[in-house]
Amino acid sequence: MPKTYTEEERKNIRLMLIEEAEKALFHGGVESVSVDELVRRVSIPKGTFYLFFKSKEELFLSVLSSFRTEMNDKILALLQELDENHIVTSLTDVFMFLTWELYSRGIFRILDEHEEALIRKKTGLTVLSDEMDRLFSFLREVFSYFAIDDENDLDGFFTSYMLILYSLLHADKIKDLRLALRLSIRGLILQLVGE
Repeated sequence: MPKTYTEEERKNIRLMLIEEAEKALFHGGVESVSVDELVRRVSIPKGTFYLFFKSKEELFLSVLSSFRTEMNDKILALLQELDENHIVTSLTDVFMFLTWELYSRGIFRILDEHEEALIRKKTGLTVLSDEMDRLFSFLREVFSYFAIDDENDLDGFFTSYMLILYSLLHADKIKDLRLALRLSIRGLILQLVGE
């Protein structure tokens, strides 16, 4: 008979699995960890994993969804509290926070075609595409917060930020990643507020 869990235990197990999946994403991607390894790290029976997710790829999709939901509230709150006297520095801090979260939690790896294909294979093309669209829509919404009227300008800022995110796929080749990101983001922000 399968073990039953309280609502609190279910919530905690789900969060622990998502945290472990984030670590796996950061350190090597979808293939870097097996379901056996995940359940060992979380100290649950393997069967319990399947009460929460159909596959590890579905777990990684949940990582993306959870991240987007969490960041939506945090970033929009940070944008509401900008220091108008130091707007470039304040905006740089906000975007640096978002970018570092995308990096440190491994979300950037899903931008890699191979990682994306692994997740798509088990979850389906439209499921991952829909979740990626929601993430990209959120990022575009952050830029639209600045009342960029011209759709081409909005596309340009969004695409420039995506270029920064794609550089994270080669973070191991960048000597001082934090500094490089901060300078790149600051340059983008200077363009954004200078218009």
